[in-house]
Amino acid sequence: MKRDIISILISRKICFLLAGIVLMFTAANSAQAQTEKEIVKIRAEVAAINKGASKFTRRTKDVEGISLEGTQATYYLSAKNLRKITAEIYGETYRATGEFYYAGGELIFAYLKHNQYDTQIGLSKPPKVVRAEEQRFYFAGGELIRLLIGKKELKSGDEKHSQLKDEIISISSKLKNS
Repeated sequence: MKRDIISILISRKICFLLAGIVLMFTAANSAQAQTEKEIVKIRAEVAAINKGASKFTRRTKDVEGISLEGTQATYYLSAKNLRKITAEIYGETYRATGEFYYAGGELIFAYLKHNQYDTQIGLSKPPKVVRAEEQRFYFAGGELIRLLIGKKELKSGDEKHSQLKDEIISISSKLKNS
């Protein structure tokens, strides 16, 4: 009798544990599915912005405070709404190109290609690219929902994830507000 009660209690604990695991797995899959839906919407919006870019009003200007060697940005506006910013960012030993996409005034996607050189740009010996990196940032509701470096996804708990997120938001803000 006592063994039967213990067996029943153990069986119930195992059932609750399995039910908890199933619920966690279902919630994780649901969150992943929601993120994928957001990514699809962002990609569609970026494609629409690029398709209509030739009809947008453009203005180009130098922007201070992003890099020591200068930044030149081109702004794409539909009516009075900012839709896209392209930027050439120059440093002593690097050059980066960025594309920043906006919907409703909020950053939804940023693409940054960063080339690091072996020496300073402008020296008699032409510099060679020693490292090239592409970064893609997907935002929904003001939150970074995906960060890709090359084809590798950085998870939100990673220290580099937080650093890159802060940097791209800062660059976007400086570009947007200048």
